[in-house]
Amino acid sequence: MPRIALEFRHLEAFRAIMRSGTVTGAGVLLGVSQPAISRLLAQTEAIAGFALFERVRGRLVPTASAQALHEETERIFTGVEELAALAQRLRLGAPRRVVIASLPTVTLAVLPEAVAAWRAAGRAETLSIHSRTAGGVIGLVASRQADLGITISAATIPGVRSTLLLRSRAWCVLPQDHRLTLRSVVRAADLHGEAFIALSREEGRQGLVEAALQGSGAQPVETVECRMATGAAALVAAGCGLTIADSLAVAPFLGRGIVLRPFEPAVSFDYRLIWPEAVRDGFGRAALAQRIREAARAVRDRVAAHAAGA
Repeated sequence: MPRIALEFRHLEAFRAIMRSGTVTGAGVLLGVSQPAISRLLAQTEAIAGFALFERVRGRLVPTASAQALHEETERIFTGVEELAALAQRLRLGAPRRVVIASLPTVTLAVLPEAVAAWRAAGRAETLSIHSRTAGGVIGLVASRQADLGITISAATIPGVRSTLLLRSRAWCVLPQDHRLTLRSVVRAADLHGEAFIALSREEGRQGLVEAALQGSGAQPVETVECRMATGAAALVAAGCGLTIADSLAVAPFLGRGIVLRPFEPAVSFDYRLIWPEAVRDGFGRAALAQRIREAARAVRDRVAAHAAGA
């Protein structure tokens, strides 16, 4: 007997629960009753063949399987929303929409300046920016739901082209009253016993930091893991510890409670532009990529100048 497949209504209810954290909240988002959402969740788990949530003190906590399913669900809904937007633009004869999938760090630090330059050049296209994890960025580009992606250390993927956007050397990011601010250079051994904010292991950032610590004898005390590099810088500014992060991650916090020191041995993060290989360029991809590259370099240079003057 063929297995029953998940339907759109199941995914819609699942997505609403993931967004709100409760069955009641999902019902409010979708405008349906709580029992109806509960029935759809039960059906979804039965059809999928595995649990999506654990019940912890009255709240629904997503399982690892639910997190993986949610990422794919978001791609589907992004595609549906883009199709609806495309249909409306065609009805109205509106300009083309260019979809950019970007790491949150790049969205905050680079894209405002790049988009402003793009618009100042007289471009008529509408830009739609989706902030995602590295895997989410790659997924949107690989599925042709994004025209351009900005990610970190992208592996070779069939059907996806890639070029280096920026190689950004990392800094030791310190709270302004930290004892290591007295040093002109912070070395790996100096991090022994320090409260440390780890970066994303999924994106490979923390792996690069840990490789730099090998052989130094240093064992920082990991107090937080923050997948968003800019979030790690924000935690430093709040006095939660130190971290190793690059210029794009720390740019929004210059002069706001952090101090930068060169870190040895050097750690660098490679940001890459990616795009679908077999899709016709109808919006001037190279020009937009150049605006993003110029903005990223400008951010890197401003951070370096700030650190040198501190």
